[in-house]
Formats: sequence, structure tokens, C-alpha cells
Amino acid sequence: MKNILSLLLISLPCLTYAQEINKIPLDVVDKNNLYVNDGTSTELHYYEILPEKTPKGVIVVLPSGAELTEDTLKGITLHKMAADEGILTIIPSINWGTDTGEGEIGLLDKIFEEVTSKYSVSKDNFVLGGLSNGGMISLIYAESAVKNHGSTFLLPKGVFGLDTPLDEAHFYAYCERELQRKFSKAGMAEAKFILEDYNKTYGGSPRDFPEKYIEASIYSYGAENGGNAKYLKDIPIRMYTDLDVEWLMNERHRDLYDWNGTDIVAMINQLKVLGNMDANVKISQGKGVRLDGTRHPHSWSILDTEDCLNWIVNLFNEE
Repeated sequence: MKNILSLLLISLPCLTYAQEINKIPLDVVDKNNLYVNDGTSTELHYYEILPEKTPKGVIVVLPSGAELTEDTLKGITLHKMAADEGILTIIPSINWGTDTGEGEIGLLDKIFEEVTSKYSVSKDNFVLGGLSNGGMISLIYAESAVKNHGSTFLLPKGVFGLDTPLDEAHFYAYCERELQRKFSKAGMAEAKFILEDYNKTYGGSPRDFPEKYIEASIYSYGAENGGNAKYLKDIPIRMYTDLDVEWLMNERHRDLYDWNGTDIVAMINQLKVLGNMDANVKISQGKGVRLDGTRHPHSWSILDTEDCLNWIVNLFNEE
């Protein structure tokens, strides 16, 4: 089901800076299916959106699950506003992932090393973020950078996430409920796929293997210090989620136990308890709209772009 989209611009590295969009091919074969929904292609790339002067920092925006990088560019305006602030934006071709996260982290490190070398930007000024799966990868990278000190190319200055699933045990329970409801065909297909994958990866349910799910989750409700979330206690975190109760109930027959925002709020609260003074969640209501105009809270439109950019600029301006 290969989607063929017109490319914005393909260019070689330039010596002077201009506000432009470049598609940079990577000399890497996609052996881990990090980028899906592109037919049989095994090519990988990233988009760079350059400011008009030497960048003072980099925003890394990761697509949601199975979303093409070109659609990410259409769904956001953050890269345009960032360029005006002298910030470089990178959109890597990672819209899926591996069970261990090693493939995604390895590719990101390769891109980060290339970008820092090409534009002489400090690796201390990188902020990572994304929608859904993109937010998960961003948070996993940050946790790995702290947990396995020195194993990643950099430690993110901050991380932002949009409607990001965090607790795999809770997500397992949601999938079970989704199959029991038998209401949304799309939701049931996703739930069936996730349950099969988790059962294969962890050997069964979180009821049978709780420690495996805690080890694999970004955040675990009820676990000491939130499980892996404790590795985020010194990293600025900004999360966005949309509480659209009408959509949840009428369109999916779901409730707040099925809302990603429940775990997002719980994780941010846990980080505050641990002493993170720059951990925040922004909750909108009914703001979610997808590119085709359909209402859906799991969308890029829930991002408060001005709020996010101001937060990032302040991070880059810190001594």
C-alpha cells in the first residue's frame, strides 16, 4: 500500500543557511521496519527545516504510528515557527519501532551525529517529541540516555509528547476492553494486533508477567517511582492530550479508563513528586482534527504550538 507523495525538496548539504526544507537520504537499509506504509521500500531519510542563520538548537519531531514524514509536515506548523526563532527542525523516517527500542535509538543517534557535525549545533540543545508512537520513542530515548548513561549520542534538553501511551499494562487492559466492546472495527483490529504482539513478546499478560511490563513501559502506575519514569525526573517534560468525552463515548464507546490522558496526568504528577519542576501537561477539549477534517483527539492539532515553542526557546536560552 505504497503512498506516493510529491517531495518538497531534495538537496545536498548547503554551506549557507536559508529557511528551506530538505529531504536527506540516509545510507542505511531499513532492516527493522522502522518506517512502514511505504510499500516495499527499505530506504530511510529525514527532513530538515533550516532557519535563516546558524541554528541555536534542534527540534526532533517523530511521526505517529505508520504516518509518513510528508504527512507530519502537513499536520504541524511547529517547524515553520521554529525556523523563525533560529531553530532547526528534524523529522526522521521512524513511524514504527522495535521491541527493545535499539533500532530507533541507533538511527536517531546516526542522524544526530550527522546534524551536529554539519551545522555545528551543540548536542546539548536537542528537544525530542512526537504524536503517539513518536512521543513514545522520544521518551524511551530520554529514559535510555539516563538509565544507560553514555549509551546514546546525547541527552535531550527536553521531551514533549502528544496523547502518548505510557503504561503497557494499562494498554493491554484497554485492548481487552476494546475487543469485548465489539464496536469499532479499527479499534478491534489494533487491539487484536497489540495483544498478540505483547503476548508473544512478554510471554503473556501483565497479570502473569507484571515485572516484564514494568521494565518495558515508559511509566507504570503503582510501581515504585513510576517505574522507568524515574529516569525522567531531571528532564523537562511537556505533554499534550485532548479530553473529548463526547467523541470517546459516541464514536468508540470508551470512557476515561481508555483515555491516554489518564496515564499522562499520573506520570506528570509522579515526576512532580520526584522533584521535576518542569513537568507539565496541557489538556485541550475537542481540539483534535485530522488532515482529512475528521474529528479525532489522537491528532497533531491538539498541540498548542505557541506554548510548545515558547517552552523550547526558554530551554535553549537557559545557561
